[in-house]
Amino acid sequence: MNKYDAPERDDGAHFNKLYQSNYAMLYLHAFKMLGDGDLAKDVVQDIFTHLWSKRDQLTKLTNPRSYLVQAVKNKILDIYAHQVVVRKFQHTIPSDFYIDHQEQDDADLLLAQVEKEISLLPEQMRKIFEMSHLQEKSNAQIAEELHISINTVKTHIGRALKKIRFKFTHLFF
Repeated sequence: MNKYDAPERDDGAHFNKLYQSNYAMLYLHAFKMLGDGDLAKDVVQDIFTHLWSKRDQLTKLTNPRSYLVQAVKNKILDIYAHQVVVRKFQHTIPSDFYIDHQEQDDADLLLAQVEKEISLLPEQMRKIFEMSHLQEKSNAQIAEELHISINTVKTHIGRALKKIRFKFTHLFF
């Protein structure tokens, strides 16, 4: 058996089939949520790049299409969460950096919704989430500061992300 025989070849063929049959649908989902074709392409490409790095696990996916759609939604929600951080530190952006007013209005509405959802989290969960995502503290730093275990920090962050993603998944789909 040489290096061009299975399993890499089979993984590549399977991956290619997955890519060809799902790219357009994933792109449309991302475009609907983002309203930006280039960013939508980047999101879908990132998903497939990540999937390629995990190609040895492709056969373990019971419902690849569902996995890919959820991965796109999660990636976009991560982008929105990042935009909240950017907004918090917007004063550090040079004054000659401008974007279209409609895009800014849409982004402001979306960010306000993200901030609202974060504010609705239970107090301890919200505090931990903000320390992690807004103050960019590590899980260890948060655990030490709040005198709780790292696993508790991870659990709170995971649950917060799940709640926020769930809310936005229902808003967009």
